[in-house]
Amino acid sequence: MTISVRRAILLLLFMTIALFSAGAYQLSPLNVTYDPTGAGSAKVYTIVNDSDSPIAIEVRAEQRIIDIDGNEVNQDGSAFFQIQPNRMIIRPDSTQLVRVQYRGPQTVTKEMSFRIISEQIPMPRGAQEADSGQMISFLFVYSTSAYIKPSHIVENVVSSVDKTEDGKLEIVLENTGSVHQILNDLKISLSGDDGSSYNLTEEEVSKITGANLLTDSKLRTVIEMPEALAGASSIQAAIEYNYSYSA
Repeated sequence: MTISVRRAILLLLFMTIALFSAGAYQLSPLNVTYDPTGAGSAKVYTIVNDSDSPIAIEVRAEQRIIDIDGNEVNQDGSAFFQIQPNRMIIRPDSTQLVRVQYRGPQTVTKEMSFRIISEQIPMPRGAQEADSGQMISFLFVYSTSAYIKPSHIVENVVSSVDKTEDGKLEIVLENTGSVHQILNDLKISLSGDDGSSYNLTEEEVSKITGANLLTDSKLRTVIEMPEALAGASSIQAAIEYNYSYSA
């Protein structure tokens, strides 16, 4: 690689970093647990505009749903929260406080999961500042976790194993407890009714290890039939992971 090419690449990287920094901002906290009632049902988020330009921000709530394959689909959660302000323009090197109040059901038997999302939006025309040197504008989004604490804390994940039509094994983990569980350092061991056993490899559990298993949610992984279990009529799974709920 020639020196001129290196300089061109470095210049491109510098310009990319500069463009990203020009519109950057910070949001905290990123993980919050709300009480359904009382003082703990309201939280304050801090947005810091550490750039040299004003930014426009919109804050909204979305309810989290995670399907059996680990895909997250969010639904409108505005009915559960009051956000003040929900739209704002923040001056350069300034801080904005946003109050988020839970307004949903006061009796919560199982944890409810949401996203509080802070999204940078295009500046209103009247508030834009001319900046001929910046040709590209990047809009940043923060997606934070928000949970509504249930009346009782129950941690329980159950597992099941089924043979698929093509001869593989489908292992399903279901959160039947009242709070989310994060499957850190997940280990799954299988045992057959004929006395056989098999421990899943790191690669075989990689799809779901570390995943956030929300209440009333399921996650699955499918593996090839281990040779050791080929003669078993029925198979059971046992799981271990490293997580303990705290609010």
